[in-house]
Amino acid sequence: MVKNIQAGDYLITGEAIFIGLAEAVHLAGVVFGFSFSRCALLLGAGIAAAVAAGGITLFLLRRRRKEKDGSGTGLAGKWRAASGGEKILYGIFSFLFLSQLIFLCVGNTVYRGGDMTVETVGSFLTADAIYQVNPMTGAPYTLGIPSRLKILCLPTLYGSICKWTGLSPAAVVWRGVPIVILCSCYAAFGLLAQSLFPENGEQGRGIKRTVFMTIVSLLLWAGAYQNGMDGFNLLCCGWRGVTIRNVVLLPWLLSLCLRRNWGMAVLCILAEACIVWTLYGCGACLFMAAGMAVLQFLDRRFWGKGKAGQIERKGMR
Repeated sequence: MVKNIQAGDYLITGEAIFIGLAEAVHLAGVVFGFSFSRCALLLGAGIAAAVAAGGITLFLLRRRRKEKDGSGTGLAGKWRAASGGEKILYGIFSFLFLSQLIFLCVGNTVYRGGDMTVETVGSFLTADAIYQVNPMTGAPYTLGIPSRLKILCLPTLYGSICKWTGLSPAAVVWRGVPIVILCSCYAAFGLLAQSLFPENGEQGRGIKRTVFMTIVSLLLWAGAYQNGMDGFNLLCCGWRGVTIRNVVLLPWLLSLCLRRNWGMAVLCILAEACIVWTLYGCGACLFMAAGMAVLQFLDRRFWGKGKAGQIERKGMR
């Protein structure tokens, strides 16, 4: 559960835990009829406790690592050791990432396409209840909504952020959340790059990672031209559950599977079940994890110790 943990793992793990807490209070509101204000209060208390526990854990882990490692190169040392080509590629990647960040901050390209997240969050705040008022008419639901869709927690999470900060649903859903998902996306792909190209004393690992991240960024920009592409989902509707699944959970899950970190991989499956209406929660993350488990079993049982085993032995620095 705790082997080969990187900085990006802490970020995405925290987000998965927040989703789990949001799902718990959301279900309390749906099943027991808690008011939305009460749900937001409970979620805030849960997140505060999780952040405090996580901060203490990180402090202890960093202290233990420093005592064990003694001296480390750090980011500055790695930058000085990087080749000229690697620095150029890193500059290109940084430019692409910043351009996407600016695009989200100032661009007016939000694609709704039947999405009612903002309206749903607004109805939660106005009625102080979860799924009691139709966001399109303002009247009580007469036929209700599908149970599987009703238990998805993202509207409660976004509405709670609005409740805590005083920001409008549009500001949180259309601006704040996509920026967080953009950063989480690159954290997930960065972890995947480290898993595919682990540092083990060989030359060229750093530049391979940088090439990988630059290609990912270019593909995301290229995919922004058409609805349904991952780049479009990330840059034009980054608040949706399917976007979070495709650009954050799946690459992170693949990285975890390559590192044989199955305990944390379960978080991806559970998080997807809380935010995506697909196959009743048993969606892409479950099938990817199952497929990777089968492949690694076959690799150990019949094909010898292949690349996956090498990655586990070499580890990531």
